[in-house]
Amino acid sequence: MNRPHLRERITDQFSYRGERADIWRAFDLILDTDAFLNLGYSAWYQPHVVGSSQRRLVTEVGSRLASHLTTTDGVRLLDVGCGRGGPAIHLAERFGFSVTGLDLVPYNVDRAAENARGHAVDVEWVVGDATQLPFAPASFTACTAIDALVYLPNRERVFATVADVLDPDGVFVVSDLVMQSGVGEREAVDAFADAWDMPPLGTVEQYTAALDGTSLELAAVEDLTGHSVGQFRKWTTLYLTLVTSPIGPLLERLLRMYDLDPEAITEQVRRAHHALPFLQHVLFVAKKTVS
Repeated sequence: MNRPHLRERITDQFSYRGERADIWRAFDLILDTDAFLNLGYSAWYQPHVVGSSQRRLVTEVGSRLASHLTTTDGVRLLDVGCGRGGPAIHLAERFGFSVTGLDLVPYNVDRAAENARGHAVDVEWVVGDATQLPFAPASFTACTAIDALVYLPNRERVFATVADVLDPDGVFVVSDLVMQSGVGEREAVDAFADAWDMPPLGTVEQYTAALDGTSLELAAVEDLTGHSVGQFRKWTTLYLTLVTSPIGPLLERLLRMYDLDPEAITEQVRRAHHALPFLQHVLFVAKKTVS
């Protein structure tokens, strides 16, 4: 898949254009995807579909940032792939960051601005490309990319541009969906990525290698799988069981009532179901080094 075509597919998916956007419209009925587009985080005692697991993931990211900074109050933070603004707003409200949110998709940025109006925070929203950040060097002390880089094929370039806009001793926290290392089921993972308009998924080793040659130094890697995607297969199993059961036609009619395409949704769920055993949700912390 070439880069311009991938960019168009991503824009269409998150602008609610085309059949592959229906999965997100379905999520809107049960999750906070009108503001949050991440995979979420749930402790062992927390149901993943009760409360805002997606907000909880942002709290985890903010806490990792805070542990590497002397203060968060008023600290300039860039949220790369800000989506519909939920994470940027939460980071500003909960931790006091002065946040700029950047996203490739104009629809997402418009939604983010709308979502921010009901909150007493001042967040700047920018439509832009993470591989060509429109900011001066050393513009930010902190940066986040919350389950966003999975949609970008050139992560090396993203890390390099983030390094450029970070202050000396700045901190970059990334959470993302990756493929387990040494997996022989690349075909299932690639089919999943294609169905969800992603480039081929990277591994932890590929992400850490992408930091080489930049002024970012890896400080920590944390596996979040058990708190997020490790719980998803029970839900994909339930959906696929129901859709092929005697109540399947009723479920399909219900989806069509909301103007959703059940065939497209089922195909994306099926692709995810086959790939989930080979996926990880990982958090990376990198620090700007001073040469």
